[in-house]
Amino acid sequence: MTGVRRRSLLLNALLVVLFLGFAWANLARWLDTGRPVGLGAVLLEGFTAFLFLARRSPQATSHRPLAWVVALLGAFTMLGARPVADPHAGPFAVFEIVQLIGFGIAIAALGALGRSFGIVAANRGVTTRGLYGFVRHPAYTGYLVSYLGYVAENPSARNTILLVVATGAQLVRMSEEERMLETDRAYREYLSRVPRRLVPYVY
Repeated sequence: MTGVRRRSLLLNALLVVLFLGFAWANLARWLDTGRPVGLGAVLLEGFTAFLFLARRSPQATSHRPLAWVVALLGAFTMLGARPVADPHAGPFAVFEIVQLIGFGIAIAALGALGRSFGIVAANRGVTTRGLYGFVRHPAYTGYLVSYLGYVAENPSARNTILLVVATGAQLVRMSEEERMLETDRAYREYLSRVPRRLVPYVY
């Protein structure tokens, strides 16, 4: 077994273990409270895990240590979040709705990527359809929205710190991905057409 194959299997196993722990913690709270605590975030992480396990090999992958560190932090940090003893859904369960909105944004973006999805900055082809016609990283927009809803529903120092770390890592991760893709002429043309990263007309 090659070193690359071994690392891939270990990363897959780590993701599965972290996701199952996150999903079980939220399911247990759901059973305790009778409310779907963390439903949007669990669906998002489950879909992400599925795409990660089904991803295809990239044309080229970044070898920069920073790209690997922020990719792992951005992808896995929020799997360490946990529901609080008394979750606050907010008026009309708005925080749960926010999570589902984030999930919807992410699933639309990741669905456009399909098996081109990956964790570490790499060139798996340039995707410009769907939400990618409005911002360059719509999947991260969905993650951020869903995570904000989760932490608002489950406020704790732990979850807040994890959110800050994950968000910071995602911002650097975007820069690393663009550094990698800018060697592709098709992506440079895409940059000129879609100037914003996360929010149209804003950022």
